[in-house]
Amino acid sequence: MTRPAAAPPRSALYRGTLVHARRDAHARRTFRYPVYVASLDLDELPALDRRLRLFSHRRWNLFSLDDRDYATGGGEAPPPATAAGLRDGHARLLAEHGLPAPAHARLVTNLKVLGYVFNPVSFFLGYDAAGALTSVVAEVNNTYGGRYRYVLGPAQRIDGAEPRPAPVPGARVGFRHRRELFVSPFLHGPRIYEFWFDAPLDGASLAITMHVDTPAGDRVFVARLAGERRPLEDRALAAAALRYPLMTVQVIGLIHYEALKLRLRGVPYRRPGPDHRPLEPDP
Repeated sequence: MTRPAAAPPRSALYRGTLVHARRDAHARRTFRYPVYVASLDLDELPALDRRLRLFSHRRWNLFSLDDRDYATGGGEAPPPATAAGLRDGHARLLAEHGLPAPAHARLVTNLKVLGYVFNPVSFFLGYDAAGALTSVVAEVNNTYGGRYRYVLGPAQRIDGAEPRPAPVPGARVGFRHRRELFVSPFLHGPRIYEFWFDAPLDGASLAITMHVDTPAGDRVFVARLAGERRPLEDRALAAAALRYPLMTVQVIGLIHYEALKLRLRGVPYRRPGPDHRPLEPDP
């Protein structure tokens, strides 16, 4: 009897481009660089750990993922041996905000490379049984050790109508939330985030755009990640290692490089307070 073929993995890599554009009174700058991100099915992590040679879950490898790098996975506390880690943490956080557990959950993030990673933002995408994006947890980190999770659901949806329409599989989805975490030492005062997701469940392409606006509606910063899907296989991981060597180090390096250029241009620089809350506007 012929054994049925194994189902293809739902986790993937997306290879593409990250663009940052700043447009405010102090600076007008745009830069872009090639990147890849992982889109991980939270239910598949144990299977990926067993199947792939170049990826490990909770263990060191060329590429790896550790639940403790995410507040949703328990932060610095070691995960209990019987816990599902990120999957259960994600469902628990949604429940605390009155949101249902998703039928499908994907984590869009940078993988650790040789044990190191810095993720400015990771996205936990929650889909219903039909494949519509219904919730997002945007876990944001700053370079000073601060972290905040923006939990985005129906109350934060941008639809221009009340009541908000039901989610549609494959549709572009937007959310709005006030900024709650100090992120940039060069961008202060009250700000509003808009997150836009062109993220069909396991789609051939992925695009995530973040707008940073003033309360008056002036757009001061835009970041956009866009990529094309590749199967998460050892061959794809090896190709990523060759094409984007030590990308996680490059991420933090580029952040500091761009910060240095802004300081040299005389843009006001301020560090966060101990609570990592956004600071008042520059005088």
